[in-house]
Amino acid sequence: MYINCSAEVCNLDILSEEEEHESFFEEHYWYFIIPASILLAISIILDFFTKEPFLSQLIAAISILLSSYGVVSEAIKNVKERKITANLLMLIAAVASFFILHGQEGATAILLYSIAEHIEELTTEKSKSAIKQLLELAPDEALLKKDKEYIRVPTSSVELGNIIGVKPGMKIPLDGIIVKGNCYVNESAITGESIPVFKKVNDEVYAGTLVTDNFIDIKITKDSSNTLVAQIARSIQDALKNKSKKEKFIERFARYYTPIILASAIFVMIVPPLVFNLDFNSWFYKGLVLLVVSCPCALTLSTPLTNIAALTKLAREGILVKGNRYIELVNELELFAFDKTGTLTEGNLRVYEIKSYNSSAQDVLSIAASLENLSEHPIAKAILRYAKEQAVPLISVEQFEIFPGKGIKGKINGEIYFVGNNALIKNLDYEIPRQDMEEIERTGTIPILVGNEKNLLGIITIRDVLRLDAPILINGLKERKYKTVLISGDKQTVCNSIGSSLDIDEIRGELIPEQKNQEILELKKKYKGVAMVGDGINDAPALTTSDLGIAIGASATDLTLETADVIIMNDRLVNILKYIDISKKANRIIKQNIWTSIIIKVSFAILTVLGLMTLWLAVGIGDVGVSLLVFANGLRVFRYKNVFESIDAEMMKNEAKILVCNNCQTRKIIPQHHGRDMILEDDKLVCWRKMLIDENLEPCEEELPLDCPICNQKYDLQ
Repeated sequence: MYINCSAEVCNLDILSEEEEHESFFEEHYWYFIIPASILLAISIILDFFTKEPFLSQLIAAISILLSSYGVVSEAIKNVKERKITANLLMLIAAVASFFILHGQEGATAILLYSIAEHIEELTTEKSKSAIKQLLELAPDEALLKKDKEYIRVPTSSVELGNIIGVKPGMKIPLDGIIVKGNCYVNESAITGESIPVFKKVNDEVYAGTLVTDNFIDIKITKDSSNTLVAQIARSIQDALKNKSKKEKFIERFARYYTPIILASAIFVMIVPPLVFNLDFNSWFYKGLVLLVVSCPCALTLSTPLTNIAALTKLAREGILVKGNRYIELVNELELFAFDKTGTLTEGNLRVYEIKSYNSSAQDVLSIAASLENLSEHPIAKAILRYAKEQAVPLISVEQFEIFPGKGIKGKINGEIYFVGNNALIKNLDYEIPRQDMEEIERTGTIPILVGNEKNLLGIITIRDVLRLDAPILINGLKERKYKTVLISGDKQTVCNSIGSSLDIDEIRGELIPEQKNQEILELKKKYKGVAMVGDGINDAPALTTSDLGIAIGASATDLTLETADVIIMNDRLVNILKYIDISKKANRIIKQNIWTSIIIKVSFAILTVLGLMTLWLAVGIGDVGVSLLVFANGLRVFRYKNVFESIDAEMMKNEAKILVCNNCQTRKIIPQHHGRDMILEDDKLVCWRKMLIDENLEPCEEELPLDCPICNQKYDLQ
């Protein structure tokens, strides 16, 4: 399979499951090339030591016959498609060289070109196979559970809802949910995260990931064609069709450039001898050299293969990019906008406290949980989880209604109840205890107000924590000269707390999804390129409106694959910096390749007209040499080294949430610093960033003693 050195190389279907049939020549390539090289050497020796050119030219012609199958077949194919490509130019030059008894140089041109094409094919296959490995991650067989036995069957025969078993050391064959057992799963092949992830019952697992320790049972939720791996593979295939501006320009350029070169070469061959009566052989030879040296092979390959390498490298790092143009777009970005919950924060919200006024705390929780049971908001999940832990019963709800960005309402036992933030409650004329609200703001928790049509019944406080690598990300963006803005539906005071912890440039809270979208539109008027980073669900409008939409996490995978342009397949925010660095490296390499190709081609063309260039040099350096240089330079993308350390999240967790003084019964929520709970160290609380060892972020030395301010006794942690 020869690679056509034209813009059509961009259309390689790298993920096709059907392999192209190789010709006899391709299967036995070196059996043709080695004899062709020997015959060419004999032809050159005969030409040098004898004065009979016929025999040497004949042997050179035989050499061409042995080595030119790929060039000839591609040239014929191109002519049928009405295209003028490098294959046709090279063939014309080789044949024409015999008319001026320079057959050895023509044969050398074809031989070198054939070898170069073969090397390019091997290089391209390396890039293609690196992506195809995604499709081969999942095993072909699975242990299907029938009754109490496990039967080995082809993965393709497993149906949705079937239960399969996976032994330690085996790869998971299909996406599913664990229904029995727990284990650590190595997800590095998909997410790029080297540390195994603990999985338990009801956790989702993915095909191609490795079970490291225990036997588990999995209920299959997706067939082999719809697994996360298959979706990634299809997305990469689509990405290669989503060309960058440079690729589109080079395609258009090559479409006109090659015919112009052919016409120019013919002009050089004919016009000087006919018009100026100059030596025909000399100018005919110069025309042949110009034909070869001006082949656009290196230029047309300068962009697409580097992009293939970049897409593959990014996929290995757990970053899915849906088009070459999103690699190029990095150079145009000026600002990154962030959602808060589930993006900069973990989104693992927890109920910390329930303040009740005209009802019991249990009734407040029961009403809130019953209403939130019909909602998909992260706050709803936190309240429901807490209600389940407290064994609080849920009540039937009627006339349920959602107010986006504000809250919900519904009828329970004939009475209307509301659950939401101040934006929803402010029109109900409640008497809200100011002292409690001020305390809630000081502690950094999120107040969720619960009431009926007459009275405020209670306030449920919710707390979230910053992602461990959020400050590393924001600091890294600032070092790379990007502006940052936080746009969130949360209360402005909560957003201010998170934004100030991260030193974000602009902070905008209390925005419903439509307002987030409008903020992105306004930011696009002020900045050249705007990226939006969110969780891909309620941020979908903003992700779509932005110049670049980045979705964090493998949750809601089906939606994010449709909405976002870049998907971080794990929850590591630092992968955004990897995406930027790898993309910028690819863009630098592409620019180097383009300018190198142009400068060498123009220089060699000038030398040709001046008579200082030979056909040997034109092929060996001007065409083959430059093409191989472009290939080798493009593969440097794979040499990118990760500079971001994995963070041990277990070190940063507090099992306790409340400080309690047993002497005076003072209770205090464990304070946060830099957006996360402070950590117990000896007899004091310290900022979690003190425990963080990362060269990309300075540690924080903030600490607090465990002394009660009322009676000076030591707090206990609960």
